[in-house]
Amino acid sequence: GADDARLTRVPLYAEPFDAVLPAAHHLAASDRVPLAELAKDTWIGPFPGNPCHDVVVLACEHAGFQPRVEHSSDDFRAVVALASAGAGVALVPRSALRGMDLSDAVVRPVDGVAPTRRVFAAVRCGAEEHPLIRPVLEALGEAAE
Repeated sequence: GADDARLTRVPLYAEPFDAVLPAAHHLAASDRVPLAELAKDTWIGPFPGNPCHDVVVLACEHAGFQPRVEHSSDDFRAVVALASAGAGVALVPRSALRGMDLSDAVVRPVDGVAPTRRVFAAVRCGAEEHPLIRPVLEALGEAAE
């Protein structure tokens, strides 16, 4: 976990989650989507145990509601396909949307403070300067940029 003293966390990047709505959704024309206005919608999201599931649930709770997740997949392509088909709304990390077919979905930033995922590499404490590990961490950092 995050508090494991045996591990050093090396931050790679942070990114916001965007709202993915069916094209016919009443908020599709909005510039930004207030999460609280999705409280009555059916939700599509990752399975419990996936860290992205926790981000989505926490963001909704901060907006004052518990999301009614009726469709679950850890594959963001499936999540977007379900939203495109009108099965519900979702929050998806921005980088996961790159290169996806979004022709029947609308992607909008979340109004206010966007839910965010932070991605990091974890290495054994003291190993971050090891001659075999340092280049890997540097390459991960460059790829993340």
